[in-house]
Amino acid sequence: MRHWQKTILAWLPPVFWMGLIFFLSSFHKLQASSIPWEDFITRKTAHFLEYTVLYFLYYRSFKKTTRYPLSKILVLSLVLTVLYAFSDEYHQTWVTGRTGRPFDVGVDSCGAIFGALFSWKILNLLPEKIRKVIL
Repeated sequence: MRHWQKTILAWLPPVFWMGLIFFLSSFHKLQASSIPWEDFITRKTAHFLEYTVLYFLYYRSFKKTTRYPLSKILVLSLVLTVLYAFSDEYHQTWVTGRTGRPFDVGVDSCGAIFGALFSWKILNLLPEKIRKVIL
């Protein structure tokens, strides 16, 4: 397989995931529960997790396609994830019934930071076989 093909394959997962986030943000209102506090917790947990995954997918793509040092990969992945969180909240301001909230950018950013900690600390604790599958 050629280098450019490997690069495209490596970057498809984060692009797909960003498309999924964009798609889900296009709905008028996603309600997880009729009980307000359950709905709030479920939606914020979903925000956190979707941006944890996005962070990891960026991290994985940089790891596969560049020779950047780990510190640069961690920072670039974090910056891109937070920028996408801002753009997603901005996108929601154009969707009827939705609003863009700075609080949600904060929740998304916390998910990205968790993804960074996972990538930096926990991945190294996994056996080599599992790391090869993940990365």
